[in-house]
Amino acid sequence: MTWEYRVLDRDGELAIYEVHHDEHGRVQGYGADPTFPAAATLEELRVNCDLYLAALDKPILKYE
Repeated sequence: MTWEYRVLDRDGELAIYEVHHDEHGRVQGYGADPTFPAAATLEELRVNCDLYLAALDKPILKYE
């Protein structure tokens, strides 16, 4: 199973969530709450923010 950050529409509010996929790329689940960038170092935080920005270029998913 893999994961990525994705924008989800939850009742009209957009936020970034961790989304988990199976080996075929199908969504298997996502976090109950939006996530936020956090890290132990500035460089790790920069990488984390890049992953968030990449989520903005992908289609928005519906939180169900």
